[in-house]
Amino acid sequence: MTKWINAKGWLKGYVSEKSKAAVIDEGVNKEPEIKATIVRLVLRCPRCKSLKLKCYGADRPVLYYKCNSCGWKFKVLEVDK
Repeated sequence: MTKWINAKGWLKGYVSEKSKAAVIDEGVNKEPEIKATIVRLVLRCPRCKSLKLKCYGADRPVLYYKCNSCGWKFKVLEVDK
């Protein structure tokens, strides 16, 4: 599956050229190993610090939230590292 995704160019920057070259040089039909780290933070309302939030819109990379406790609306920007 990684081969198909990589052919589309979606893994550009995630799979190093060195690992691709090593696989080709060995003549083995192995796909490069991809390791990803996902960091998930607990999201709280900036006003009342409640955990009762609802995402009411998404225009990537901006997510729009509404607090069910106080009604405060705010947005969160997703960042790739």
